[in-house]
Amino acid sequence: MGPVRLEDKVAAVTGAGSGIGRATVLRFAREGARVLAADIDSGRAETVAREAQGLAGTAEPIRIDVTLEADAERLAAAAVERFGGLDILVNNAGIVIHGTVADTSEEDFQRTIDVNLKGVFLCSKYAVRQMRHRGGGSIVNVSSINGIRGNHFHAAYCASKGGVVSLTHAMALDHAAEGIRVNCVCPATVEHTGMVDLAFRKAEDPEALRRMLLDKHPLGRFATTEEVAAAILFLASDEASFLTGVVLPVDGGRSIR
Repeated sequence: MGPVRLEDKVAAVTGAGSGIGRATVLRFAREGARVLAADIDSGRAETVAREAQGLAGTAEPIRIDVTLEADAERLAAAAVERFGGLDILVNNAGIVIHGTVADTSEEDFQRTIDVNLKGVFLCSKYAVRQMRHRGGGSIVNVSSINGIRGNHFHAAYCASKGGVVSLTHAMALDHAAEGIRVNCVCPATVEHTGMVDLAFRKAEDPEALRRMLLDKHPLGRFATTEEVAAAILFLASDEASFLTGVVLPVDGGRSIR
């Protein structure tokens, strides 16, 4: 086995039970990290932790709701209790509710903000406090291409993911002197994620939707979850030691079309 990039690192990944989160947990474990696989669905968290068995690192499941401050605090504390500290946080948990501002309910708007933006705030708040004890750390937030450009019928989602981009910039400035780097990835359409699968299931003509979305990506295909995880790994690792405040589109060129 060659060198591993996250040897002796402790990481926590939210939304770890599926999609980008699952791919990130497995990639981190392959690279030698000890990972807390955090998800609101304890069964899914346990499944991905089992999948990591036999890799260079390890993964342990934990059930948390990122919208609850007590759970965010418990996540950071669990990293310390189980692994001795916290070096990396990946804020990946997210939901999407479709609609314009005219037809999105206040409840749906608030729920989207709570999960996608407040969850990043809460988990980062307690992660930073633990990273200070380690002399630094790395936070990678998962935003979206919709966080840096608009999209039809995604008003609440765009607002929440745009907030993640701005929060990334603010956190990067606030904590640079403490050796804590904060960066962000912005995926476009990613195959085999809950959000994309749901969009295809709800579409009147799924194939027409697929063709339309593919046409928006200059590379002519969608991303894989593993490709997004690779970008997260780079930003989280010491290879990106002079990068902070970066907003990295992982979008097959969609943001420049």
